[in-house]
Amino acid sequence: MLQAGGRAWVLGAAGLAAGVLLILSEFTHLAYVKTITASCSDLSTSALRDSCLTVGHESHHFALGLLGLFVIIMTFGAAAGGSRPAAIALVVAGALGLGIALLHDLPNTGKKGEIGIAFAHAEAHKGVGFWLEVVGSSLALACGLAATWRTPPRRGERRHRATEAEDAAAA
Repeated sequence: MLQAGGRAWVLGAAGLAAGVLLILSEFTHLAYVKTITASCSDLSTSALRDSCLTVGHESHHFALGLLGLFVIIMTFGAAAGGSRPAAIALVVAGALGLGIALLHDLPNTGKKGEIGIAFAHAEAHKGVGFWLEVVGSSLALACGLAATWRTPPRRGERRHRATEAEDAAAA
């Protein structure tokens, strides 16, 4: 049964945006290295050219793309269907995405690699893909928390709580 009210539409739109951002992060620049004296195309060896720019899927082999698809599917379940397990899955997916971004990718965005050895004034920078990962994962986490708070407990849990409340009132 679909439970699409006003809040569900907002939750669904935010979760869809989170999934799309995670998928887009796979195809954008995660980190790049700039030098004062040469551009990436000017570098002589292919090894140096390859270490000049890191695209998202090179760093995590499309893991965040799959996570983005998972977020979109779980968002539909949490927003339209009112599913508490889907909402909890969104929380886990958002936390996992943040873990990948902050624990794996953030340290790599500051590394200059072979270019730093070859060029003294090389500087490493975070790319747009890193920020898409962080924003998309944070949005998925927030959607999951909002959906978990919004969805009512299952019928069996409600009956158990009502029985406990009646017992406490009788005592």
